[in-house]
Amino acid sequence: MDYLVTDLLEEILLGLPLKSVFRFKTVSKQWRSILESRRFVDMRLKKVQKKLKILAVGEGRTKSGFEGDEEIEMIYLHCDDATQPSLTFDGLVCIPKPGWINVLNPSTRQLRRFPCSPDHPVSPFCLNRQLRAWPYLTFFPGNWAMGFGRDKVNGCYKVVRMCFDPVEECEVLDLETGEWRKLNPPGPPFHDIDVGRKSVCVNGSIYWLKLLWDLKLLALNLHTLEFRYVSIPHTWFTLDTQIMNLEDRLAIAKTHGGPEWELEILSMMDSEEELWTKTYSITLASIIIGLPWEHSWFTVVTVSKLGNLVLYDKHKRLFKYNTKTNEICCLSSNISVISLCLENLAPLRSDSGHHPDPDPEDYKIRISSCGLCLKHPEAGISTLVVDR
Repeated sequence: MDYLVTDLLEEILLGLPLKSVFRFKTVSKQWRSILESRRFVDMRLKKVQKKLKILAVGEGRTKSGFEGDEEIEMIYLHCDDATQPSLTFDGLVCIPKPGWINVLNPSTRQLRRFPCSPDHPVSPFCLNRQLRAWPYLTFFPGNWAMGFGRDKVNGCYKVVRMCFDPVEECEVLDLETGEWRKLNPPGPPFHDIDVGRKSVCVNGSIYWLKLLWDLKLLALNLHTLEFRYVSIPHTWFTLDTQIMNLEDRLAIAKTHGGPEWELEILSMMDSEEELWTKTYSITLASIIIGLPWEHSWFTVVTVSKLGNLVLYDKHKRLFKYNTKTNEICCLSSNISVISLCLENLAPLRSDSGHHPDPDPEDYKIRISSCGLCLKHPEAGISTLVVDR
């Protein structure tokens, strides 16, 4: 093995199961250097996703593998923090807390905490009014507009926080260095973006939705740290409009109310010319709960290898839509879906600024100190537990 060229050794190591990857970091300095390199991490992220996995949380667990033409494996986070508003990208989970940004990598079972600036005071009256007026929105601590994604030029993961009231403030955290950088907040008309709507990262830019008075998207390039805005067809102006990353394309979805109940998805086919195309139209009448005038929303998790859509709704139900037969079936009636679960070996910066030691025994200690559990007793699959 000492005489194998690096490219061939990389191909062999790419075929290893996840546990072996961590063990083989101790074989030699060369192997450790390969397995921790950004090149290997990126290749593994692209090539090793063999089975459809979904990251979820809560007590409504379902067994691994659903009946049907393709298997779906459920990976569970079982902790109070995981029920808090979160952002995900490339399999990493960002959970903002007052005074801290928590980032979890379920694949490596690393949990890192990054200190952040104090939250600005938000009156209880303002928060209660927001929740009553927009019960389907998600508000982060301190009423920040949050973003999480990856700089596609240098590969660094970054967290973005923006505040517009009572002061205007914008800052970006680089997870690799652990340092915050102040930015000039975007000016009008984006000082009133919908704070309660989750952002999405696509091809190195984070997008936030603005629905007040007109329908636009605010975009931040994570490499140049420059803001710009993107136009959306005005016929898509509804309170239920959502944005998402669908097959590495920026997409927006809206739900038409009763009696027909239909979910339409529009995808940006050309980001430079901002060309949008309707890619899906899904009939929902058979699965809708509630009255025709009530608001309802659906979020697409992913498109499977067979071309089927996996999506969930506000009632904690998970569905699969068959694009060939136009049939939609319920996979679980009580599950809190977080995101698609990708195997990502990207190391998270430790408190000292160094990557964690790959020694298996030390790795177990770090897992224990982070409160991460290894096995689901019933399904026999990896289960992640993060204690507060």
